Amino acid sequence: MKVMMWSDFVCPFCYIGGAHLEQAMADLDFGKEIEIEYKSYLLNPNAQYDPNKTYTETLATDKGMPVVQAKQMFERVIEMGQAAGLNIDFDKAKYAATQDAHRVFQYAKEVNKGVEFFERFYQAHFTEGENISDGETIVRLAIELELDENKVRSILASDAYEEVFHQDIQQAQLTGVQGVPFFVIDNKYAVSGAQPVELFKQALTQAWTERTED
Repeated sequence: MKVMMWSDFVCPFCYIGGAHLEQAMADLDFGKEIEIEYKSYLLNPNAQYDPNKTYTETLATDKGMPVVQAKQMFERVIEMGQAAGLNIDFDKAKYAATQDAHRVFQYAKEVNKGVEFFERFYQAHFTEGENISDGETIVRLAIELELDENKVRSILASDAYEEVFHQDIQQAQLTGVQGVPFFVIDNKYAVSGAQPVELFKQALTQAWTERTED
């Protein structure tokens, strides 16, 4: 059974939602029969890293909210992350464009490393303070995942995988995705947002039961 998950590397609720999904799978007898397929999505197509601004300042400007309000929002996200076993550090995080990382992700998916790629880039962005819009950073992280360095550099130096990357986004629009994370379970059930583990378990169990009864 497959779960498709639209996400962006800089989406904290995607990071948390993905962790909740994996916890739900680990708690279910049939969890090992479930495959996660990540799909590309752009939270902010115009995002740019500005070394003169903190993550909080940049987001506050983009959202048109006071910095104090952005900090309060981040505090809630950090707590949600901790509850999911994740270390989200907005003091380190760098607000970054993700288009190039998504194109390399599409290559990683071709060689069955899509989930590992997403999880590594989540951690790089939210925990380690890496600038994931930087080409050399993308190459270094990709090498960690044992992806071919020459292939990655070739992708970054061209528009390779641009089309398939945009196909994911077009598919999201056709599916009715209005925000991420967005999950489609067994092409039947949609779950939106970083829902609790129990909700994922219920949805996965229902889909699995119907599949095995067919």
